[in-house]
Amino acid sequence: MKRMLLNCFALVAGALLVLPTPVNAQDYIPVPTPRPTATEQLGDLLKSTSLSGLPEEEKACRKRLRQKGVRFKAIEQISGDGECGIEYPLDIGVLPGGVKLSGRTILNCDAGEALADWTAGVAAGAAREQFQTTLKRIDQYASYDCRTRNNRPGAKISQHSLGNAIDLGRFHMKDGTVVDVATSLPADTPEQRFLKTLRDAGCTFFTTVLGPGSDVHHHDHFHFDIISRRNGYRYCK
Repeated sequence: MKRMLLNCFALVAGALLVLPTPVNAQDYIPVPTPRPTATEQLGDLLKSTSLSGLPEEEKACRKRLRQKGVRFKAIEQISGDGECGIEYPLDIGVLPGGVKLSGRTILNCDAGEALADWTAGVAAGAAREQFQTTLKRIDQYASYDCRTRNNRPGAKISQHSLGNAIDLGRFHMKDGTVVDVATSLPADTPEQRFLKTLRDAGCTFFTTVLGPGSDVHHHDHFHFDIISRRNGYRYCK
């Protein structure tokens, strides 16, 4: 009997040894995945704009954009109908000085660089001069779009179809001021001087500049493109 009691005690003790250690309920709460840091996010952006497999001129252009403070993402080749398309398109979100672009802005690198240089060299300075503030955002009305000029049947292909053109409509300042290209402004006001500066200087950076007064199709925005013409001719109206 004594031996049986000892055996039973041993079995009970062994069972107690394998029981799980009590754990607080909170220990079972899954730990959330940490959010990426700003450095990690920048790393992801640089990965998305890899220079591998690109022509040397495209690599050099993208490198210049980054040096100028442009934030962009490389996207897959665009192949549209007929002549439409961009071989090495960029989705540009932020211009020099932290100026944001509204909507999705798809351009080729050369057009993106012209826009960046115009923003840094003209628009940013004009905002400071006329409003004593900084340019915060530009509303773009059109970038890549596979169509003919002014959407007219039988017309030549639009430079928007090649990623060479952008339409800009409103300019937002950090202090809340908004300047709309479509607004009829009295002469010699800060808004009128601002828009005149942007338009007049446009032909230094682009080969085509159109806006209100050019034709009925450009009454509410500036059209800038980088079409190549014979003898370097520029059309600014």
